[in-house]
Amino acid sequence: MKKLVKDLDASLIDEFISKLRGHIVLSNDDTYDETRKVYNGMINKHPGMFVKCVDVADVMTSVNFGRENNLLVAVRGGSIMVVAWGCVMMA
Repeated sequence: MKKLVKDLDASLIDEFISKLRGHIVLSNDDTYDETRKVYNGMINKHPGMFVKCVDVADVMTSVNFGRENNLLVAVRGGSIMVVAWGCVMMA
């Protein structure tokens, strides 16, 4: 069973942030609701964390963090698809 971001120790998240050139958005951040919007308004997911990567190293760091901490990871790229393939479609 996958873990939830809210169940991770804060020091793990702080260490992860220190390795990124980009930044993260958590559910308590002011920009969370705007960040979680997708093109298809019928999609209303609430991910535990968004990582706004600026380079390949950020992507690798993020995927590794998810794997090491048993988190479900979805990647959202720049294109828009009505089927929301960049979203995790689990409840």
